[in-house]
Amino acid sequence: MHPIEFKKKWQLTYDELAQVLGYQSDYTVRCWGINGKRKRNPQQVVYVACRLLDEKWSAQGKLVDSYL
Repeated sequence: MHPIEFKKKWQLTYDELAQVLGYQSDYTVRCWGINGKRKRNPQQVVYVACRLLDEKWSAQGKLVDSYL
């Protein structure tokens, strides 16, 4: 699952998304959702983390906490 889709599904802010994925800043996370010169693509591990978090939150409920 793409991190921006995960963000929209769970109604997270960029700060919360960065926190649950273990990023100290939301800059990289914001760059995943933009077009243009500063656009970045997430690493494969981020896709896996989003999918696993989605499964966990679907089963147990949303918990915004750093997992790393």
